[in-house]
Amino acid sequence: MDKINVLEVVESSGAGVGRHVRYLCEGLIALGHRVTVAYAPYRVDGAFRQFLVTQRDQINFVPLKLRREVSLRSDLASFAHLRRLVKHEGPFDVIHGHSSKGGAIARLAGRWSGIPTVYTPHSLIMSSPEISGAKRAAYTLAERILGACATSKMIAVSEDERDFILRLKLVPKERVALINNGIDDQTFAYFSGLGVNKRATDERPLTFGSIMRFSAQKAPGYLVEAFARLVRGLPQVPLRLVVAGDGELLADVKGQARASGVGEDISLLGWRTDIAGVLHGYDVFVISSLYEGFSYAILEAMAAGLPIVTTAVFGTKETAARVPGNVIVPAGDPAALARGMQRMANLVSHDSSLQALEEIGRANQDYVRSHFSQSETIRRTLRIYQELRRR
Repeated sequence: MDKINVLEVVESSGAGVGRHVRYLCEGLIALGHRVTVAYAPYRVDGAFRQFLVTQRDQINFVPLKLRREVSLRSDLASFAHLRRLVKHEGPFDVIHGHSSKGGAIARLAGRWSGIPTVYTPHSLIMSSPEISGAKRAAYTLAERILGACATSKMIAVSEDERDFILRLKLVPKERVALINNGIDDQTFAYFSGLGVNKRATDERPLTFGSIMRFSAQKAPGYLVEAFARLVRGLPQVPLRLVVAGDGELLADVKGQARASGVGEDISLLGWRTDIAGVLHGYDVFVISSLYEGFSYAILEAMAAGLPIVTTAVFGTKETAARVPGNVIVPAGDPAALARGMQRMANLVSHDSSLQALEEIGRANQDYVRSHFSQSETIRRTLRIYQELRRR
């Protein structure tokens, strides 16, 4: 198999985007390919920092002064830096940009240098139910311009995202590929070893949980509000909400929890590295996001044997919606989210056990194991790289 030299460009290096880049790069390195990662050091999480350390002898890491916010001066400086990187560290066969800002800079640099470019948005802000019409139009126009002149291939990570890309005509149809996210065999084996969560005692509160980046996209405030509504609607049922993660909204959400009247039943754990252990303490996993590309959190929660309550974001059609018992509610509606959580709580209150939830969890575990392999994600992405190089 011919070896390739690929440049991965990422601005948002935390949470799901960072996880995707880590898994992809590690898989490419294991297959003997050369990888350079240009990343913004401002938005990395603990897992990505560890990745920088453990893979520094295998991967060429280059810090890129790239900011999330739009800034002509900063963005031009990052573009110039990336062009120099391409010139001095290449020749690269492919440049792959991840998330909106990383994708834009990567595609412009690829266009300038005559190198095939791949773009994975991971989520498109235009799909948010709370974005204004003016912003949606502006982002759509920018994506169409880049899609027409600087995108060799655009990878959608879910069926919904692919359909959305085609509906907005962000790139020509023949340049869109669908490659779902996946979970590696080691993670599956670990979750299988833990088994499906079991209720320790009848007195233990029914625990709703989530793992997220505390940002506007993930709507953590809506989750706290939904839980407060749930507690008020089911005063006879012991309930608890546990959320792991950090981000710019963590302090605000802590204040909201204290003021909610149910703060003693809410635990905000902050950043955690023992994701499997955190998930094993939950009874039901909840996604409150306004928009997604394809949530790794849903995949891992299903692999851990948890039933799911999620907003109707991209990726749920091929995950939670495929298993009976999971609950999908409209995005941006805390009342609807509370009703979805109550449906799960009612399953427990009817028979005073977690048996019904455990059955949903086992079905989730079986479904994810048979449909979402990280090795397949890497194989299909690599095939796109190789096809673009041959052209």
